[in-house]
Amino acid sequence: MRKDRDRICYELLNKVFRDNAYASIALNDALPSCEEADRPYVTKLFYGVLERNVYYNAVLAQFAKEKPQNAVAVLVKMGYYLLENMRVPPYAAVHNIVALCKQVGKAGASGFVNAALRHFAPPVLPPSGTAEYLSVRYSYPLWLCRRLADDYGYAFTKDMLAYTPTHKTHVRVNTAHISAAAFEEKYCRGRFIQDGVPQAEAVERSPFGYYMPRKQLESIPDSHFTVQSAASIAAVYAYTDGLPPIEEALDLCAAPGGKAVLTALRTGAHVTACDIHPHRVEMIEKYARRCNARVTAMQNDATVFRPEWEEKFDLAVCDAPCSGLGVAGAKPDILYNRSEKDIDELAALQYAILDTAARYVKRGGRLCYSTCTVLVKENADVAQRFLQTHPAFVRCPVATPLTPEKQAEICLFPHVHETDGFYVAVFTKKEEKA
Repeated sequence: MRKDRDRICYELLNKVFRDNAYASIALNDALPSCEEADRPYVTKLFYGVLERNVYYNAVLAQFAKEKPQNAVAVLVKMGYYLLENMRVPPYAAVHNIVALCKQVGKAGASGFVNAALRHFAPPVLPPSGTAEYLSVRYSYPLWLCRRLADDYGYAFTKDMLAYTPTHKTHVRVNTAHISAAAFEEKYCRGRFIQDGVPQAEAVERSPFGYYMPRKQLESIPDSHFTVQSAASIAAVYAYTDGLPPIEEALDLCAAPGGKAVLTALRTGAHVTACDIHPHRVEMIEKYARRCNARVTAMQNDATVFRPEWEEKFDLAVCDAPCSGLGVAGAKPDILYNRSEKDIDELAALQYAILDTAARYVKRGGRLCYSTCTVLVKENADVAQRFLQTHPAFVRCPVATPLTPEKQAEICLFPHVHETDGFYVAVFTKKEEKA
């Protein structure tokens, strides 16, 4: 086991900032090599620096006229977070990071790192009411703050960026292995004990399941629950709201499989669940087996038309590739792996997938479009373009437990619904040809 927890964190941050690694995957790969007692420290410091990156860039810019090398900047940002948020005495935080600077071959920068940490001070914020203020204050890229403010207005954007999501994990009961009542009785009514302490008070209910501390989930059999966000589950409720009995459904972008599996369980239909990558098809298969769902997983390119599927399905779902900005609160690395240029490219891809999927829907069938982003360019604009070019389809207003009134579009926002940001639009294909 490694005992150099600060160096582990430094290496992880460089993988994200330098190599565009996914934070959750990099962290999960690294944690098994850490001492168990160090894992919470590494996790908190790693995600903390990612979440505060833009803010710390402003702190650094205030201290130094010239931007340091990226590897040196990572060291300074780690020190900033230790000074601000960790139970480490200031002298120890400075000493540890300067020592780390020398260990990783940056001894020449140790004086700069030492001075930057000893002179740490909050930056002078840009004027309130500006996108620049939002960017520094809430540590979001400036381009994104400008776009969100254009989409929703300054006040709404400020409230959204200021929201702090729960760090608990949302799960739904896997009723293939345990009843909802038994799960509630066993794990959520004060009978669950961990390290001699009742843990039920840490459980929070949602309309679809429970928010549970990760440590508690480690002590519950994997077969008794499945991890799925409340927003993802709400999307499936929107797909299926008011839907008559159906036989065949299609999920074109299904991995890891949560929505496809839940669609099968809620409708009783057979679901064909697709992904373009073979290893992600395996994820869908594993998910379906765990939940005993009628799902067939297969490899498929969602942008390429398959003639044998023409007008075959009662329900087609396009949970399209997107910027993922609706889940940035839980996955802050998304903010650094996306650029404004990506949004136009993603919108074009999203429309292409929706355009192909439309040909698979039976007359009278339903087509659903969803994303885990909050940008209008990827959401309402794509839906509107689709309607303008596909006169055979009309809006199908739907509701969910989080949005009980029927709406033409379901828009979930972190600070409003206490979920990830999510979007769903549902269309019905007319019985008669246009």
